[in-house]
Amino acid sequence: MTKKILQILLLAAAFLFIPNAVTLSSFAQERKAGRIERKADRRFIRQNFDKAMKLYEEAVQREATDLESSVALHLKMARLYFMLREYVPASEHFAEVMRNNAAVMTVSDVCDYVDALRFQGKDREAEAICLNHAYKDVYRRYQRYQNTLNALSMRYAIQEDPGFSVYRLALNTDNPEFWVGSYGKQPLYAISYSRFNDPNKLFFHQTHYYPLNETGEPGTKPQRAPKYSNYLRNIPADLQNGALSFSPDLRMMVTTVIEYNRMKTSMDLISRDARPFHTKLYYSILKNDKRKFSKYQPVFLQDPAYSYAHPCVFNDGKSLLFTSDMPGGYGGFDLYMIHWNENTRSWGTPLNLGPDVNTEGDELFPVLYEGRLLFASNGLPGYGGYDIFSTFWDAEGGKAQGGMTHLPYPVNSVFNDYSLYPTGLRTAYFISDRNMTSKDDVYFLRMAEDLGTHQEAPFYGMSEEKAISGGTLLLNGNVEDVVSQSVSLKSHAPEGKIMSIYFDFDSDKLTPESITLLERFVSEMGDYDFTRLRLDGYADEVGGERYNYELSARRANVVQDFLRRNGINVPFEIEAHGRLKLSPEEIKAEVQSYRWTEGMIDWTQVNRKARRVDIYNKR
Repeated sequence: MTKKILQILLLAAAFLFIPNAVTLSSFAQERKAGRIERKADRRFIRQNFDKAMKLYEEAVQREATDLESSVALHLKMARLYFMLREYVPASEHFAEVMRNNAAVMTVSDVCDYVDALRFQGKDREAEAICLNHAYKDVYRRYQRYQNTLNALSMRYAIQEDPGFSVYRLALNTDNPEFWVGSYGKQPLYAISYSRFNDPNKLFFHQTHYYPLNETGEPGTKPQRAPKYSNYLRNIPADLQNGALSFSPDLRMMVTTVIEYNRMKTSMDLISRDARPFHTKLYYSILKNDKRKFSKYQPVFLQDPAYSYAHPCVFNDGKSLLFTSDMPGGYGGFDLYMIHWNENTRSWGTPLNLGPDVNTEGDELFPVLYEGRLLFASNGLPGYGGYDIFSTFWDAEGGKAQGGMTHLPYPVNSVFNDYSLYPTGLRTAYFISDRNMTSKDDVYFLRMAEDLGTHQEAPFYGMSEEKAISGGTLLLNGNVEDVVSQSVSLKSHAPEGKIMSIYFDFDSDKLTPESITLLERFVSEMGDYDFTRLRLDGYADEVGGERYNYELSARRANVVQDFLRRNGINVPFEIEAHGRLKLSPEEIKAEVQSYRWTEGMIDWTQVNRKARRVDIYNKR
């Protein structure tokens, strides 16, 4: 078997989540279903995805009588469909898993399920999934999940910044254009010709690189999409799995390579992290003026159990930025740098960029430009998916200076935005998968101010306490104009409270029940001695801080308008409080009041008491 065929086989095995052991009521049924699944695996290995998924569907029907095996195969199929970006069947199989054994789903699985729904425009279904998990500690601590909540709520609230103009390039195709960099002064971009790619954007398959000469701005000449041919033809095919970076003299190339563990060709379905491959950083040197690269080799000694990717060569080729999930970080993929040691003629020890940059999520695609560090993250508060951030970089100290700047819409969106490559302080290319039809595309960005100087409220990574304790993201309080608060219902119920008016999820419309209560209040006004009323508006925890603050204000104003229309003419005092966190005691009381069983709790109903307006008598 040739090395290339072996690599193809092992690559496919990386994503074939095969259970270690399957127990079926009928051994014959197990053999039959197993044969079909293995046949599907072989089709998938050959990238015959349509036939493979049809066989998986047949296999899961045969597994229907055994719940454990059925759930395992449904989860495998959900993940594979999601990686193929076929979101309808992905969401259907995730739903089967959640219905029968939600405990096997990781936080990432739930986020993928929510994304699969919202990518179809099924926002209400996605919100219901979010609410069913919003009160579990593992989700409340996971920033990607919080950003997923924000993606659902901010679709109503994101305002375009007039200082940023974004243009989608004409050269984009139905294939993923997933990276922008340069070869000397020539901008490059990468296309993947495979349907099967990593949704976490770590690497892509069947990659080719092309020159980039288009901005997409009105009045400029569009660049035609390239034919299937390779720019930099002498780059070995095995090097073409992701981002590239070149030294200034173009004699050294660093790239992302998929490295296979030949001893491990299958994995436990439930243990998603136990993959038989990892990505590594390799480099190659130009041997002569014919631009032929030498055999590639590891940049430095890299632990085979972890991944290293997204190289960025800087400091005249003597330093390198990259991302890795190696031990000792703050969670997920962190940004590292490593320097060349002239005395030992080797690379030194990788240095983590620290909690001012890294979070418990993933930080990817680092770029240094004119004293600025640019990267993508799903661990810092954003709109959803990966967002692009900027911070000033202290070259001497090798660390970030000040807070992070989150680039506004239309740069960042509720989808994945990443791989920013500046061509000047006010111009840049970046990648986004906001166009669901054409997948990942190249966009051109023009700014009215220099990159990184536009920041209304900079924010930071982890607090010192959290960084020392292992890396749970904690904001320092400067994310938005509205100060984050988590308060108990009981702490906001002083004497003088008349009643509470409750609202449906993500709504400022009065329910029939609320209208009945308000009409009764108006008819019984004589029983109350007041000269003015205070209306305190609240929202639940789902969604962004700013959005929920505005929602709580709208709710209070809706109640005020109703009372005014019905003859209440006293002065009103409106107070919007934004998100409200129910205390554990209040949650327990609500759950017990409905007598739900474990796993059947309707968290939307439980959290209803946070979506309200309190009416107070102000003498």
